[in-house]
Amino acid sequence: MTGKDRLDKIDRSLLNSLQRDNRIPLDRLARKLRIPKSTIHYRIRRLEKAGIIKGYGARLDAAQLGHDYLGIVAVRVTSGPQGAERIGKRLAEVNGAWAVYYVLGDIDFIVVIRAHDRDDYMRKLNEIFNVGDIERTTTHIVARVFKDPILDPTVPL
Repeated sequence: MTGKDRLDKIDRSLLNSLQRDNRIPLDRLARKLRIPKSTIHYRIRRLEKAGIIKGYGARLDAAQLGHDYLGIVAVRVTSGPQGAERIGKRLAEVNGAWAVYYVLGDIDFIVVIRAHDRDDYMRKLNEIFNVGDIERTTTHIVARVFKDPILDPTVPL
């Protein structure tokens, strides 16, 4: 099984339900989708083996844990595409780097940083500067969150 074109209506409904609540009992899921519990179990295992379901876990509210200072840092590097793998891995090791994306366009990476406060954020930003091969950065501090993939992880299917 590869790609979204291999998912039927039942798979999509199953995935949507698991995204909303991955602790839902199989019998309740079977009643909701109107298919046997054994079919639900089989399909979940198949989706796991195919790598579509990557795992299960608790969704934590970073703000409730004191990491409510959120910044997005656009990073341009001097080494070009040939250094992307090396620099991407180093950016991912930065303390507080929540997400690191290699992107195409005017910048090379987007780094999302979670911090306790402005001082903590500046320490983490300095770690980015120390990665090496950084030409420049542009920082955006998030003032308000309207959708967060950790708190609302649903992926449109």
